[in-house]
Amino acid sequence: MRSAAKSAVRATFAVLALVAAVSATPARAEKRLALVVGNNAYESVPKLEKAVNDAKAVSSSLQSLGFQVQLATDLNRRDFIRQLSAFMDKVSAGDLALIYYAGHGIEVRGVNYILPTDIPPVKQGQESLLTGEAVQTEKIITDLQDRGARASVFVLDACRDNPFKTGTTRSLGGVRGLAQGTPPEGVFVLYSAGVGQAALDRMSDSDADPNSVFTRVFLKEVQKKENTLVAIAKSTQVAVRDLSLTVSHTQVPAYYDQIIGQLYLASDGAAPAKSAQEAPVASNKPARPPVVASLPPQPSQPKPSQPVARAVFNNRAFNDFLKRQPQMVRADLANPNAVANCDRLASYGSDVPDSRAPRVRRDDIRVKEALPACVAAILQEPGTPRLRAQLARALLDAPAKRDKVAGLDMLLDLAKDGYPAAMWRIGICYYGGELLKENKRAAAFWFRQAADKGLGAAMSDLAYLYERGEGVEKDGVEAARWFERAAAGGHPGGMRNYALVLDQGEAVPRNPKQSAEYLLTAFRMGSPDARESLFKKHASWQADTRAQVQELLREFGFQVGRTDGEFDGNTFTALEALRASNPINAGRVE
Repeated sequence: MRSAAKSAVRATFAVLALVAAVSATPARAEKRLALVVGNNAYESVPKLEKAVNDAKAVSSSLQSLGFQVQLATDLNRRDFIRQLSAFMDKVSAGDLALIYYAGHGIEVRGVNYILPTDIPPVKQGQESLLTGEAVQTEKIITDLQDRGARASVFVLDACRDNPFKTGTTRSLGGVRGLAQGTPPEGVFVLYSAGVGQAALDRMSDSDADPNSVFTRVFLKEVQKKENTLVAIAKSTQVAVRDLSLTVSHTQVPAYYDQIIGQLYLASDGAAPAKSAQEAPVASNKPARPPVVASLPPQPSQPKPSQPVARAVFNNRAFNDFLKRQPQMVRADLANPNAVANCDRLASYGSDVPDSRAPRVRRDDIRVKEALPACVAAILQEPGTPRLRAQLARALLDAPAKRDKVAGLDMLLDLAKDGYPAAMWRIGICYYGGELLKENKRAAAFWFRQAADKGLGAAMSDLAYLYERGEGVEKDGVEAARWFERAAAGGHPGGMRNYALVLDQGEAVPRNPKQSAEYLLTAFRMGSPDARESLFKKHASWQADTRAQVQELLREFGFQVGRTDGEFDGNTFTALEALRASNPINAGRVE
């Protein structure tokens, strides 16, 4: 187990989660509240050096932005829960709530946890002990949502090296990295490093900066009051990547934008959000033409002096559909399983970060069942965009052209609202000529819109267009860049593709170790292409990359025997054991 003094890498991740919520209370002046926690003094796992410094720096920065800050350091589990409870009690409907945590974190079977200072020593086979003593990150986000805040921000800066790794026995959890998060609708997520990457603690042993590499950049960017949260994420991503490359390290922060409208963290940076969502009701307005099959114009961006922070969804296309199908508004509206049924019958799966069920293949969608289920779900939760996206997905497979057009129209409404999965799906329609005239340039436009909002599937598809020169000028370096972003964001297909780019070394310098890491992570996430690469097409990969796969399997505690790049029965057994014992998002990939 390396100490912080022995290495310049403190593997950290940051999650910046923005949860847009609907407030039913009268308009009032919002409170801006922040809970900031930093843990250094661990008892049974390696101590940290900069987590408390990072927390104090973030606390000061947030105070300058207009937040009331509750700062706490070196918390055991009981004190951490008490601090969380006290903070949650302060949050009311319409407030802006922010939580920042710096310290150790770990992924176990696809779920991310943060560790209090008194986490006990645990080893492989004691997962229930760890998960019982740690705090699940998704639960914190859910608790904030339940408070009804107008928006909630969650910044998580936690150690990415497995603090329980022994080097001689099978580790509990992954060797490094966290699982791809499953953010709920209205959530903005920013990681300080991509899935499978280690985030630098400092540039070198002589680096005297008191903050981690990600945090020092983030602190500068967050002070730019005129920038939206998306702009902050993009500029942080570029700056951290460029800075890490100066010391031959790859660190690409990944982000996911699942919000409607824009958010400004500074108290004087944003206009107040509207307090209610547009309810789906029958409309007497004539329907607009469903779509013009030509390249759409570049959307105009709001000026800094006129920021947008709306939280209202455009349900026009859905209302028009209901007007034509009134029989679908029926007793199913009261069905407590309506949302789960819509997810079960029409889910996009892991291609969409906010999916709640395994992917349903398009050929397997039962349209007659999916349509009423998703209509009932939308009427119950009109502010949940994934449900309308799933309804649109089912409508695109309906036999009647009018229904197909309605599905496409719903996607256009969602895209206008800023929902990335809808943008990506419109791009697919243009690419394949589905309802729209085939237009590779328009496909590239929509893929880029979704990719800019952090959708891994769109990043991977945009990279494919650059690789082939379809709709854009052929550019292998640009393709590699988008594959890298998709991989860092945790998209399994992007991971496998970027692993291949790193293995071949044509568009970027060869990196067998990183190639192996991405390939194995994609395999753990259930990627069928990664599995085929490891079990059937391993001979097509470079020998040193295959050797690194075996070395990683040994590091995980599964590989026995050779690590020379020649796969044998021991290697295949080790791969199966790895996948069975520590999957990520199992069953989410088609």
